[in-house]
This record gives sequence, structure tokens and C-alpha cells, in this order.
Amino acid sequence: MNLLIRSALIGILHFQGMISAAPDIRVLAWDGEVASRKLALVCGESVVPIVDMHPEKRTPLIHLKGSGPISIRALDRNTADGKPAERTCSIPQVMAHPLVLLMADAADATGLRVIIFNDDPAGFHWGGYRFLNATPKELVIQLEQKAVRIPTGWVPIDLDLGGETRGIGARLALASEMEKPIYSAVWEYDKDIRTLCFIIPGTDPQTGPITMKAIPEDKRTLELEIKTGKAP
Repeated sequence: MNLLIRSALIGILHFQGMISAAPDIRVLAWDGEVASRKLALVCGESVVPIVDMHPEKRTPLIHLKGSGPISIRALDRNTADGKPAERTCSIPQVMAHPLVLLMADAADATGLRVIIFNDDPAGFHWGGYRFLNATPKELVIQLEQKAVRIPTGWVPIDLDLGGETRGIGARLALASEMEKPIYSAVWEYDKDIRTLCFIIPGTDPQTGPITMKAIPEDKRTLELEIKTGKAP
């Protein structure tokens, strides 16, 4: 084989090996029920228990060795053959910072629904807000003078304000009735905090037709945990 061709093939195989390696993963439990489950991430021969799940905080980074498909294994639920139930966790190869959201799903053998988001700070900036709409209608969110549409279907929509820490006005309305807010409040903006905002249907008539489930992450706290060895 021509030496130049052989070198090119080795380079391609090496590159394929790099992109197929399992990324470091963080997990977010939707509620206390999911957070109490005994689960593991599986990649080839690598089986890593998911620890420190919490409905208001991402887990520490989970390191998986090897490459290939990644699965969620329910260590507390067995199939008919006595083996733990599993379901595929489809993470795109190009996603280097996946966040795995786990929700309860009685229809699946694992009892879980899995939603994958790209959690890379290069896109979801510190100081930014990321909105995900779990309601059946398109919405519009306005923070100060900036407004964005939030489609249905859990599509991540980012909004960055910039500037220093301050109070900001937040206003939410149906896209079809933008002049009638269904939610309004004063939030605190902090350039070192990024916030996941899940917009879900409200169940309490006193609080309105929607509820905000906010998951803040503080850059300073994360850096301190890394420095003190409390986080990977």
C-alpha cells in the first residue's frame, strides 16, 4: 500500500476513534421520584452508577470509558429474564457536553423518559437563560427589552442580556395573545449564573396556567468545587 494512502487511513481511523469516544455526561432528574432511582450509565464494558441526582442541580461529570452506544440501566427494575432494564441514550457524536434529563415514564421498561440537551457553556453562556417549552402552545418571553419566541416541543431557546447584576422584569405570554401576559415577575440577573427555565403547565389555579421550573448554575460555585476536588 502506498505510504501516503496508508498514513491517511491511519489518520481517519484515529479521528473516528476520537469522535466515537464516550463524552463526559451530566444528569438532571426531573423530580424527587426520579432522583431516588438506582440508575447507571453504560458504554461497552463501562458501567458507572449515577450518583447525587437532584431535581434542582446537575450531577457531577460522569466519565465513561471506551466508545460505542450509551445506555441508561435501571438497577432497580428487571425485565422478564431477570436482567436490569435498559434503554438507549442517543447522544450525537458531535455533542461534547451532553446533559441527560430523566423524567418518569411508566410506559418504558426502565420507567424513564430521556431527553438530551447540549449543555456546552460556549453556547449556553454564563449569564444566559435557556427556555424549554413543555406546554402545548407557542410562547413569547420578554426579559427587559429583549423578547424571543419559545416553540413547543422542548426546543432550547437562549436569551442573553449582558451587563452587571441587577433586577430585571420578566414577562411571558402566549404567542397568539402577546398583549395579555400570563406570567410576570422580577428576576435577578447575574453574569456568573446561567439558568435553565422549563415552562410547564400550571396545576394550581392561584399561580396561573403555567409554572416556571428554574435550574440555576453558578460559575463561581462550580469553579470552587473543581478547585477543592468536590467536582470532576
